[in-house]
Amino acid sequence: KVVDETCGEIVKIYISVDVNVVTDSQFQAHGSPALIAAACVANSLMVGKTLDECTKITAEQIFQELGGELPDNKRYVCPLVENVIKNAVSNYYKKQEQGSYDDED
Repeated sequence: KVVDETCGEIVKIYISVDVNVVTDSQFQAHGSPALIAAACVANSLMVGKTLDECTKITAEQIFQELGGELPDNKRYVCPLVENVIKNAVSNYYKKQEQGSYDDED
């Protein structure tokens, strides 16, 4: 989960993983249409990739997948979503270590 303190936007990504590959990705977002679109793009970029590949998804990739066109005052959503991807992967690994992963985060 990542919260943008400036605008109050919130996004969380849930992933399902099988043999180190993301098999499903869903999100919850509260914020602008740009944030929702970026989170949707993140889902499509993550599915079918290894966890390591997911951590390499960049804000620039997300921006380009959105057509490279966002108003300047909405471009912050791409780094926000990049961070939530990394958090989802990190949380997966933490829960694996604790033995409490339930296929979502």
